Amino acid sequence: MRYRSAWMPAGWGLVLLMLATSSGCLGLAAQLMYVIKGHKSPAQFKGLEGQRVAVVCVSDAAAYGPDTLTYTINKAVSVKLAGGVRKITVIPPTEIEKWMDINGWSEHNFVEIGRGLKADKVVAVEVGSYSIREGSTLYKGRTNLTVSVYDIRNGGQVVYVDGPQEYTFPQNGRPAIQTTDRKFETLYLAKLTDHIARLFFDHDMLDTVAEDATMIE
Repeated sequence: MRYRSAWMPAGWGLVLLMLATSSGCLGLAAQLMYVIKGHKSPAQFKGLEGQRVAVVCVSDAAAYGPDTLTYTINKAVSVKLAGGVRKITVIPPTEIEKWMDINGWSEHNFVEIGRGLKADKVVAVEVGSYSIREGSTLYKGRTNLTVSVYDIRNGGQVVYVDGPQEYTFPQNGRPAIQTTDRKFETLYLAKLTDHIARLFFDHDMLDTVAEDATMIE
């Protein structure tokens, strides 16, 4: 069954509203956006085109289990890949979760789950440390992240790796102050999953430059 980008969990409506209505100082950021508008940043890995793909996220973060952080990342990245990569078929996260439950999969054996789901490739997202605060009062998201692609039809060979690296937002602006845990984490996870998905399709450089502008007052 094809996993279509039209599907969107209700919780992500908040993300879209926040991104659409975010205001801030344009200044230099606006000028930079004007200069680079229309310039494409190429995909780092284009081997997902025309493939049946499973997105599998695992986390070592003690405070987050597979039903929270990892499942949210699975769903969001799956939606964005379905909308951004040509002729891709993304296996629904519910199908992946069902296979895990039936087969008792609890290890980081991405080749096994790829074969079980009859995937051509597995996008493995491994999340290490994860936090949304800097100190006791400021919000700044940080995630230690590794993204790998396993070619299941080629013996499970790893054909792409990005990381480990720390993804931080806001990266250049000061940490957000006037928000809540829920609102900031929703925005941060939207940015994090955008970052992951954009590894696999061309995107406008305007989007990247605009990211920190959403947090500038």
